[in-house]
Amino acid sequence: MKNKLMINKLMEIFQLFTEYNEKAFLDNYWGLNINEVHAIDYVGRTERANVTKITAYLKVTKGAVTKITKKLIAKEYVTSYQTEENKKEKYFSLTKKGEEIFLKHEKLHLEAMKSDEMLFENFDESEKKVISRFLDILKKDFDEKME
Repeated sequence: MKNKLMINKLMEIFQLFTEYNEKAFLDNYWGLNINEVHAIDYVGRTERANVTKITAYLKVTKGAVTKITKKLIAKEYVTSYQTEENKKEKYFSLTKKGEEIFLKHEKLHLEAMKSDEMLFENFDESEKKVISRFLDILKKDFDEKME
């Protein structure tokens, strides 16, 4: 198979992947963007989530996280609090509404993983090794391009 054909197939898959995820996202999280949902997910899984921790997780600026958390507070998905030990630092926790999104996100993620795992049942172990090697090389290439 020619390299150009494989690259075209890969590009087509990336496009379909993006379109599918955008549609699924809009169908399930109306009124929220992807960073807001991932911030909700992180706050739901993390004790004493703060701007610094969320920034590291989302890989965006502190200013962006401040905007995200302000929106989530305004939309009543998240609440902020301070502790007796550290009155300076603001921490975040989920509201009941945020907990609903957190649980929905977790459920959808598990369903997607289960569905995606079934794809690999079409391959034997030697084919899976080649696919895994390809994915490792692809990831390394993207990591290098992102530096």
